[in-house]
Amino acid sequence: MVIRLILVIVALCVGVFVLFFFYAKDAVGEKTRFAVFNPAMNDAQTVEVQQRIDEQLIRKKGGKQISSTQLIYDNGAVIVAFPVPDDVQGADSICDYGYFCVWENRDFTGKKLSLLSKAGSPPVNLSDYNMSKQVSSWQHNNKIHTVKIFGVDGPGAIGNMMMSNIKEVGLGKGCCPFSFPEKAIVSAMVTELYSQNELVEQSDKMVSVAFSPMFVLFAQ
Repeated sequence: MVIRLILVIVALCVGVFVLFFFYAKDAVGEKTRFAVFNPAMNDAQTVEVQQRIDEQLIRKKGGKQISSTQLIYDNGAVIVAFPVPDDVQGADSICDYGYFCVWENRDFTGKKLSLLSKAGSPPVNLSDYNMSKQVSSWQHNNKIHTVKIFGVDGPGAIGNMMMSNIKEVGLGKGCCPFSFPEKAIVSAMVTELYSQNELVEQSDKMVSVAFSPMFVLFAQ
């Protein structure tokens, strides 16, 4: 009888532990890797932002509204954040960890598009989010020496490179980013850029964004 009671207690303890484990796992899984942005807005601003959100949902299907100013696609692989009209202080100017972010205006203001920074991801066409030829500043927030990023003036990441997070890359030379020779970065660790608050000659010319692995090589 005592042994049976002990076994029952042990079984109950195991059951509680299993439930806690799966609950905790699910709870962690529900956490987003990006910040949800809900700035204060008056009624007129709310209506205007919601109209832009609705237009984007029509432009590209599959989006999900997660806040008063944000949409996500592919479970957060892409985040579109709309600015509060006539409110510079309401700008979403921080790029979340693990993302490459572009803004329509200089100094990280205006409409913001966040793209999951993952080597080997397919190119992103900015026209899907009404950001083609409208990028004026960018940030990259990820591990150093892991992902090469190229802004290209043609769809599908084919065309002239308008921006790169690798300082040594020559831009506007007509070279497809995927044909950029890896051996060109031998002899030293590459110098990465993490942001540009204003694109000058390349301003408003990016049409697509490409991601590829970064191979850091050293001189022999």
